[in-house]
Amino acid sequence: MGKQRKNQIIAGMAGLLCLLFLTSCTGEKEAEEEKNTTGFVAAETGVFDSADTAVVAEIDLEEKTVTLKNMDIKRQYTLSYDGTTFFYDKYGTVISAAQLQKGEVVDVTFFKGRKRLNTLQISGDAWNHKNISDYKLDEEKFQAEVGAAVYAYSEDIVVIADGKQADLIDINPVDILTFRGIGTEVYSIVVEKGHGYVRLRNDEYFYGGWIEIGNKIIQKVTENMMLAVPEGSHQVVISNKGTNGVKQIEVRKDTELELDVGDLRGEEPQYGTVVFTITPDTATLYLDGDKTDYSLPVRLECGIHQMIVMAEGYETISQYLKVGQTSAGIEVEMKAREDVSGNDTTEENVLSDSEMLEEVNKLLEKQGYSGIRAEDLVGSGTNQSTANNSTGTNNTDTNSTNTGNTNTVGNNNQTNTNAPITSTLSYYVTIDAPVGVEVYLDGNYIGIAPCSFKKDAGSHTLTLRKTGYVAKSYTIQIDEEQKNVSYSFLDLVKIE
Repeated sequence: MGKQRKNQIIAGMAGLLCLLFLTSCTGEKEAEEEKNTTGFVAAETGVFDSADTAVVAEIDLEEKTVTLKNMDIKRQYTLSYDGTTFFYDKYGTVISAAQLQKGEVVDVTFFKGRKRLNTLQISGDAWNHKNISDYKLDEEKFQAEVGAAVYAYSEDIVVIADGKQADLIDINPVDILTFRGIGTEVYSIVVEKGHGYVRLRNDEYFYGGWIEIGNKIIQKVTENMMLAVPEGSHQVVISNKGTNGVKQIEVRKDTELELDVGDLRGEEPQYGTVVFTITPDTATLYLDGDKTDYSLPVRLECGIHQMIVMAEGYETISQYLKVGQTSAGIEVEMKAREDVSGNDTTEENVLSDSEMLEEVNKLLEKQGYSGIRAEDLVGSGTNQSTANNSTGTNNTDTNSTNTGNTNTVGNNNQTNTNAPITSTLSYYVTIDAPVGVEVYLDGNYIGIAPCSFKKDAGSHTLTLRKTGYVAKSYTIQIDEEQKNVSYSFLDLVKIE
């Protein structure tokens, strides 16, 4: 009886082994069939042979592919996905591929040989600053100032504009941007809101005056100007000869708006009195290109004025003032320059008189003013136009305020004169193509391409326009080399 029981157990175990063998064979056969029909074997989540942290550069929902860019090796690659691929937000919640945004920094796992995406999760190590208007991109140093923070970026940074990959040159300084990155480096920039263009009509009365649009644009009015303006609603203030006019505009992306300002011309100029308190008191003040005695209240036409404050051993301040109709004072607290070792150089004559003269004249020329003489460089003069100074009591109710990017005097709108000064204004920048387009530099009309303008080192906005075509703006970085340079751009897109 015991022997029979033993034989039954052995027979049962043999049958079980046969069943397991058959099941295994069937599984392998099914897996082989699946591989033959789909090209890959379905894998469990977490099974992969490669992992990466990268930026989402493209998403194709129809082809079911995601294009990623590794910012360490600057390499871009494309992976396919299917129903076995899992997408997560940074908190681990499942999302769909349609919810994924271009420019996101993500952690991915994938099968390298088959270029198949296994999992994708928005990186928990990444930061993002959304819808930023307060920024500055320094393409010479490859630094991005985002609010009070400073980040590095590479020339291979992922830029997304109009829903597709673009270049840094396509970003206009008035655009609204989203920055994403890890640590101290920006990985991607997405243009959230772009810009349109404003052209003035019947504006002859305001030539030489100022136009202010929203809180980001302040510029001298010139003939046939064209300004890049953020899309959306804005208040426009235009002033000249003590006259202020205000209009409301709505700017649409990539479109031109013609603004008639002929009805804003005033009859009687209005003036205001401004009291300046400047530290140190040895500083020199220039208003609208004129050296100004600020020991007494200064009488100015209502509107916008350009101010430069200079003193040996201090950083030069160059910004705008908006004069209103109630009285107030302006306090200027200058910042002492530091040498490369961080030592205070207030007591040192860091720049020679000729270097300071060249620096201030360069600032003035950018605003369309004539230069000043060397003998007027240091100290406060007293031979001023009566339009700029008051020699006695003034009963006019005035106000001096700051607006937009002018802010409080002594803020970040300063020009560091500690760097060596090299003049490039004897050289030219030529726009070769596309031929026949109107060329605008920082909003000012230059001519019809091919055309040239004086080489002024720094970041500039270049706008190309032609009737019947969509205007296009580029941000160009002009170097300080003493030689001529030229640019050629793609043809403009015809308006359909």
